[in-house]
Amino acid sequence: MKLTTPFTATTSIVTRLASWKLWVASAMLFTPVAWVFFASSAPFAIPAVEAACHQTPPDMRLFTSAHGVTEFLNDCGPNGRDTYRQMQLADLFYPAIVGVFLASSLSLAIHRLSPQPHRLLWLGALPLAAMAFDYLENLFAWLALASYPDPIATNHLLGVASAAKTTTSWAAGLALLAALAAIVVRATRSRLSGANRDHAAPDAADEREAIGSAL
Repeated sequence: MKLTTPFTATTSIVTRLASWKLWVASAMLFTPVAWVFFASSAPFAIPAVEAACHQTPPDMRLFTSAHGVTEFLNDCGPNGRDTYRQMQLADLFYPAIVGVFLASSLSLAIHRLSPQPHRLLWLGALPLAAMAFDYLENLFAWLALASYPDPIATNHLLGVASAAKTTTSWAAGLALLAALAAIVVRATRSRLSGANRDHAAPDAADEREAIGSAL
């Protein structure tokens, strides 16, 4: 009986994400959803929360203390808290969309880059970890909203989840950029090597023809 370890289970999941069909579908969702969530005037978008609460929500900060979460909710007022609640509803979908898109992108890049992708596929799990921390952050935000105006012990954990989400997201993004840069370098070297071989071939033919003429 073959035992399934957490590593083999993770690599199996990430391998399935290395699909061009999945990448195209997730990219088509990610682009408009990210724009609406971060840059639009939608009532659940981050700019709407910033306008209503006059500050960046805890979800967009590297870390927020328990006191900082309570202070944010106080400063938001009733209307701002309603807007923040709408943002949390929209955020039920965004982490999954961005997580699958980045995981699929990174998995495809690793498969293109490495002849033995299983050694690097654990990197493809970084966006999935960021997605999990994002949902954990959302859970603590919902608890903070539900318990307001009374502070709750999990308010501190909201900041911890935010820090973990940001760290794993940046790690995933840097890994993807590094993989893409390596692919470009490898392709450039391959083209230059091919061009040099094509240039060398006529020279060798000319040399043989010159020798034949001399004889």
